[in-house]
Amino acid sequence: MSQTILIEPNEDLKKLYSLNLTTYAGTDIIDRGSASDTIALLKILPSINLIITVPKIDSEYTAVDIYKYLSKYKLDIPMIILGDCKELNSDVLCLKSPVDWEILIKHSSLLLGVTEEEARKKIKPNYVPIQTRYFYEINHTPCDVFIRIKKSSSEFEFVKRLYDQDSFEQEDIEKYESQGLTEFYIPRDYQQYFVNFVTNNLIQKLESQSLGIEDRLNLNSSSFEIFKERINSAGFSEDIQELATSSIQSMIKAIKEHPKLSNLLKMLLSSKISYAYQHAHLICVIGDFILSKQNWYEEKHLGIFTSAAFFSDITLKSVFQIRINSKDEFDRSPLTQAEKDAVLSHAKDASEIIIGTPLYTEYLHTVILQHQGSLEGIGFPEVPPEEIHPIAKVFIISDTFVKYMLDPNAPKNKKDILTILYAQFSNESFQKIIKVLEHKIE
Repeated sequence: MSQTILIEPNEDLKKLYSLNLTTYAGTDIIDRGSASDTIALLKILPSINLIITVPKIDSEYTAVDIYKYLSKYKLDIPMIILGDCKELNSDVLCLKSPVDWEILIKHSSLLLGVTEEEARKKIKPNYVPIQTRYFYEINHTPCDVFIRIKKSSSEFEFVKRLYDQDSFEQEDIEKYESQGLTEFYIPRDYQQYFVNFVTNNLIQKLESQSLGIEDRLNLNSSSFEIFKERINSAGFSEDIQELATSSIQSMIKAIKEHPKLSNLLKMLLSSKISYAYQHAHLICVIGDFILSKQNWYEEKHLGIFTSAAFFSDITLKSVFQIRINSKDEFDRSPLTQAEKDAVLSHAKDASEIIIGTPLYTEYLHTVILQHQGSLEGIGFPEVPPEEIHPIAKVFIISDTFVKYMLDPNAPKNKKDILTILYAQFSNESFQKIIKVLEHKIE
């Protein structure tokens, strides 16, 4: 069997890549955490067949350091870089971030001498992992569910924990999570059926008119996280378009119920609701108030704004990435280069996801593209240009206000946050938007 070194600090991506590289490319994965670890291994094992790495980890130029070592000792080992690496773009295969695992498998198989036909014939694993969050909004499963137990350094055992049609409560799932479990396993042949089962249950609940506000917020958060996970693993496939539409409509319904901001915060800060959803929902609450005070406001603008909030950070993998609020925070962040690259381009990447889907409108595409303050959807301009779309301007102010509001180290007094906003956004049009927000806070 061929051997591949994989350097990927994100544990979820590492699992995804490792499983599929072993399954479809038939290669043995050797996990390494840095260039120095990799070089130390290459000194004693120069027969490695492939190296897959992120461009940079912290202050280490991981890909460049490895490439220099290979060149110095004339080691003919192909490399794949998971993201842009300007220094090596012309010499090494650099895949656009975020990297689709199927694209990675295709290029890896080619470099390892595995044809597409051979890759298709590879034996697939009997069980596939399913994140525990998929079980939050269902009370039974359409198939048996297993947990994976390690028997030895190279062997696992799958033990059945839930039987087909078994009833359970969310508390049962939370008990597993409290013991460190993050994923269950189901038979491979049931994967699509299980996902469809969960999706259909979510849609049915989201479209219910009788849900209380707290239950709706919890449900919205679950559906948001599942949608985000599926977007990043499989793209905007037809089977989740209805989930996106139902989720956005449910968000709008929750926003229109207008609970007091203090009560809403208490609900949103519950342990069941993710930061990503807290952030998106609060942006909409703040934005809806500001929009409603504009002389050009129409009811359709809330739908556009909510859809933009739903998609704006959809390609970002971590809370640390979502929390970044300025170029200064970006420069000081401890993120890897690949994670920083994703933050820089996330507005552009998110705007491209909706192209070709029923949700696409030029209006929505523009707001998502410009929601970080750049006309091109790249980077953090210190002063957003006046040409930014009016709804995107409202989004930028709402987004910044909410990030400060959710930041435990930021001022607790909301008027102090407004003072920061006035100093941060000096353009007249932005100052007017902040002034409208000031009336809500008073």
